[in-house]
Amino acid sequence: MSSLRLTMACVCVTLGCLVSPLLANPALEGYANHAALTERVQKLGDSDFAKVRSLGKTLGERDIWLITLGGGDVDQNHAKKPAILIVGNVVAEHVVGAEVALRIAEQLVARAAQDEKIQSLLAGHTLYIIPSPTPDATEKCFLPPFRAPQGNNRPTDDDRDGTSGEDPTEDLNQDGWITMLRVEDVAGEYIPLPADERVMVKAEVARQERGRYRLLTEGIDNDHDDAWNEDGSGGVDFNKSFTFDYPTFAPHAGPHQVSEIETRAVADFCFDHPNIAAVWVMTPEDNLLHPWKADAGKEKAKIKTTIFTNDVMYQDVIAELYRNITKPKDAPETKPTGGSFGQWAYFHYGRWPWNTRLWWVPKVEAKEKEKEKEKEPEDGADDATQPGDEKLAEKKPEEKQPDDNRGADERNALRYFAANNIDGFVPWTPIEHPDFPGQKVEVGGFKPFFRLNPPAAELDGIVEKQLDFLTQAAAKWPRLSVDKLKAEALGGGVVRLSLTVVNDGFLPTMSEMGEVNDQMYPLWLEWTVPEKTVWLQGVARTRLNRIAGQGGTSEQTWLIRLPEPPPAELKFRVGAPSVPAVEGAVAIPAAMP
Repeated sequence: MSSLRLTMACVCVTLGCLVSPLLANPALEGYANHAALTERVQKLGDSDFAKVRSLGKTLGERDIWLITLGGGDVDQNHAKKPAILIVGNVVAEHVVGAEVALRIAEQLVARAAQDEKIQSLLAGHTLYIIPSPTPDATEKCFLPPFRAPQGNNRPTDDDRDGTSGEDPTEDLNQDGWITMLRVEDVAGEYIPLPADERVMVKAEVARQERGRYRLLTEGIDNDHDDAWNEDGSGGVDFNKSFTFDYPTFAPHAGPHQVSEIETRAVADFCFDHPNIAAVWVMTPEDNLLHPWKADAGKEKAKIKTTIFTNDVMYQDVIAELYRNITKPKDAPETKPTGGSFGQWAYFHYGRWPWNTRLWWVPKVEAKEKEKEKEKEPEDGADDATQPGDEKLAEKKPEEKQPDDNRGADERNALRYFAANNIDGFVPWTPIEHPDFPGQKVEVGGFKPFFRLNPPAAELDGIVEKQLDFLTQAAAKWPRLSVDKLKAEALGGGVVRLSLTVVNDGFLPTMSEMGEVNDQMYPLWLEWTVPEKTVWLQGVARTRLNRIAGQGGTSEQTWLIRLPEPPPAELKFRVGAPSVPAVEGAVAIPAAMP
């Protein structure tokens, strides 16, 4: 290692030692780290409406907390009621997910004694809340230098060179943040956006642009492989390690599917609780503001990769309910990552998937001066071209440059920061970099966390809307009744039993995906009959197929021969772990022919 490189590395290490681990992350002021979250979770355990327990300890010896909420005896009755599973920040950097999930639990407990809507919710449903399924990765968000974490505490060899963690990021400008480097290079793909040179965008031939910069994460090439910071602190990303669309061999995806303590604990809990019918995930990979689209052409494929048409009609109503309550404006669209928990919950676990981002940077209108600059013709062609590029630089008079909407989100974030006095951007500042002697290198860019997590003062307002959605969504649960119940004596002790099971609720008794992948427990209708009853048609315990919502029905008929003397009535029960059961009885005709 050169003396300059060694000096730079030592400065970075020294900075890490000098910065106290107790230094608060300015972007997460008012948010709970793991110690604070643990204290708040344990306090909930004092309530009669809540029980708390750990699903396991991570490699960092942190608990994966589970909060169970319900009315009555929570310990005894929770598995007898349908359930909604609420999972916090499956993406570690999305700390708002953990905070909102925890605050939902706190508000439910605080209001359960006097709020009739919440009392009704807890009387009819069990709520399982895992506020932070990624405690090790989330804790990294609170430790300087502040950077977006990529995984838990498992050492990983992300560049597959036989050594783990040999090329981490470094805080080169010693500001406590890991941001970006822009390196002037004729082979670079990026240019500063003409409308705002703080924002970097890819050069486009259609605009007669030529790249001038490389963009790298802040740090040095410790292992001399011409890749920067590709093998840092390591770790497996919770949201990349589930079985659906698993990104094999991708960085931070883990050695195999569901490989981690955290992922296994959550998956095992899900499969151990068949009463769960919906999984509500706090994640940037939203599908309530931008619902998934069905593709009928792909529904018959062996591997299902799109939501079923029969599920879309219900999912869209839930999404519309969410939008009516939260009243979102300019919500950004995001594409799910391979191996994500939110997709697994539907495609492989078969439950209704409610995924929500919770917050994004609000739209801020550009000032007149900025609008005028955006309309100005680009005059950087001379800077962007090189000798011999004259033909590329020539423009015909009738040529019109396409509208330049590049970097719109970044420019809006900068306006939002300025309007709210938020220090969320590091100005590009020249530094001497040991890997690029004689080249212009600048460090700067957006600080992590600010564009994904709202100021803490906004959290209570967000939670209030989520609670409203939760109570209204739960009211759309399947609701069974029985119609056309008959017992007809046919002679010789033979009786024909018939009934129709009706779903008076909005949601079907299970998603179609849950029926297809056989992960949802079906409805069972069971008769209680005397010994020596002979079943001539049908059986005492009958599995029912999925019943559609809003009046869907399932007609059933049995033939049985009852022993003498016949009972006065026969009792039945129909339900599933995720659907409240109904019970009833039918009178047997007194005079058996």
